[in-house]
Amino acid sequence: MNEPPDSEVRVHPVWARVLAVFWTLMSLCVAAVAISSDLIGRPLWWADEERWSTPILYSLGLVLLVPSVVSTVMSLLRSPRAHWSAWLVAVELAVLALIDRHDSPGSAVVLGALAAAAALAGVATLGSRSRVGTRVHV
Repeated sequence: MNEPPDSEVRVHPVWARVLAVFWTLMSLCVAAVAISSDLIGRPLWWADEERWSTPILYSLGLVLLVPSVVSTVMSLLRSPRAHWSAWLVAVELAVLALIDRHDSPGSAVVLGALAAAAALAGVATLGSRSRVGTRVHV
């Protein structure tokens, strides 16, 4: 399809805000799963205080939450490629769920559900893109 050179595909402004709130809540959910699984005595592999020292524990937590922060920023910037960061988070959460399925099966189920939600958010991001900057010729 030949598009005018001044048109650009961006995430719709309303969807950008909705997705930014979603990714903020997603980060909080992952942190809540990690904390609650530690409280019940079946910590996730990356949130295990007995396995990792404090600096490594914080580093792992930051590394695993950075993709959600990137997705939030890309949504707020209305990036046309925001769906890729959403799918990256979905894959990351699915891998974490697979790793923890034996040591912490309840938390793995919740992480799997969050991975599915992240994948659906990627589909929603892809569907919410619209053209901006097109001129209407009368």
